[in-house]
Amino acid sequence: MAARSIVLAHGVLGFGHTVPIPPFINYFNGVAGHLRRKGHVVAEPTVNPIGSIAQRGSQLAAAILALPPGRKVHILAHSMGGLDARHAITNVPGVSARVATLVTIGTPHRGSPTADAVADRTHPLFSAIPPVLVDQLQNNAGWLENLTTEFGGRFDDDTPDVAGVRYMNVAGDASRGGHELFFFQLAAAVGGLTGEVNDGVVTRTSALRAGHEHLPDWPVDHAGEIGWSFQTPLPIVFELPLIPTPPHFDRYDALVDALRDVPD
Repeated sequence: MAARSIVLAHGVLGFGHTVPIPPFINYFNGVAGHLRRKGHVVAEPTVNPIGSIAQRGSQLAAAILALPPGRKVHILAHSMGGLDARHAITNVPGVSARVATLVTIGTPHRGSPTADAVADRTHPLFSAIPPVLVDQLQNNAGWLENLTTEFGGRFDDDTPDVAGVRYMNVAGDASRGGHELFFFQLAAAVGGLTGEVNDGVVTRTSALRAGHEHLPDWPVDHAGEIGWSFQTPLPIVFELPLIPTPPHFDRYDALVDALRDVPD
């Protein structure tokens, strides 16, 4: 596998490597270290965890433009991070010339029904959302409007793709993951309400944007997309030879392998 320059773009309430927390805790559970051990160059910028798409996208753009010049970067973005990246590529001068690929994972391109429910307690989905999640999200709601389906539809229509950048999408299907997933029951409620495959936060039709390349669905929920579940409740620091490789590492390896035909 050829070495790549990769940027990991985190979602809402997330963080990169620049925040003052123990270095073994990271949003993409162990992914950056795993990819570095494979020979890739990985950047983990931090943007405002509760900011708007415009603010977060501008901060992500600044981080990309500050990277050493040379090869283009491949952005692997989770959730709101994919919207931030789209904003940066489309609206911030100079960014699209630095980006070869944007891969979005569980990104609500057309908004999220779960965000709708957090924003409106009368929403039929509200009672299915874990109270601890509701409290955390409502107490940090600067981003919330930007993830509703009403705002998402406008953002999607107003943020066109840029020629020369390859766009790829992944959706999560929590129904294939089982009860070890954090959002398994919420995903079942979202499916019952919308009739759609979903990861508990984002429906498949929102995660897979028209005109983009669509990669196979991942059998995980929204947290599992970045390596967190009841089976992996602790941060992954090292890969030990006698312990099976965490399945999310294999999925990220497959993503990077899918970039093999993209020039950088």
